[in-house]
Amino acid sequence: MHASGDAREAVILQAWRLFWALALGVSGAISFGLSLTDLHTARGTEFIIQYSVLCALPCLLVAFTASSFAAVWPNRSTRWLLSNRRYFGLAFAFGMAWHFSFVAYYVSSFGNPLRPLDLALDFIGLSFLLAMTLTSFRRFARRLSPANWRRLHKTGIYTLWLLPTYFYLDDFGRDGDTFYLAMFSVLLAAAAVRIIACSRQSTLVRQVR
Repeated sequence: MHASGDAREAVILQAWRLFWALALGVSGAISFGLSLTDLHTARGTEFIIQYSVLCALPCLLVAFTASSFAAVWPNRSTRWLLSNRRYFGLAFAFGMAWHFSFVAYYVSSFGNPLRPLDLALDFIGLSFLLAMTLTSFRRFARRLSPANWRRLHKTGIYTLWLLPTYFYLDDFGRDGDTFYLAMFSVLLAAAAVRIIACSRQSTLVRQVR
């Protein structure tokens, strides 16, 4: 009876229902951060800019690792993650919309203190995020061949993983804050899961041959 209840919950919480639940959760977490933020100062606004990324990041990590978890540890939970990977990705994009709105507010209120490299990386990340979000919908996806769609999303997901990995490592190098090191380690662990999955798939292909 308990297992049946779990199955019904998994069926209910998927697709767009899952997206809206995630979007609500991300918005709630960011709203909590806003209650602690002084938007009249540059330092306060920097806090909510970084905090909004942190709120959205779990959705990116799930989208980044879902296929690997399903390949390495196949079970009902990992298959559910894989089948709903799109909605985790869209929820990440939703959270990053909050983030970029705070960045826009910061620039308009306090100017642009970003280093040219950081600005260029942010622009690259935003470009991939927009392209991947649009092509997650059939109306735009059909303008690409299946091969090009896969190339875009594979390159994009690695880029979106690499950018926070770089920024957290860079922040740790400048400030020495162990929080940044912890986040860097989490992102490296996500990459390790993908490497393990690729290694296992390569081994299976060699065995078949």
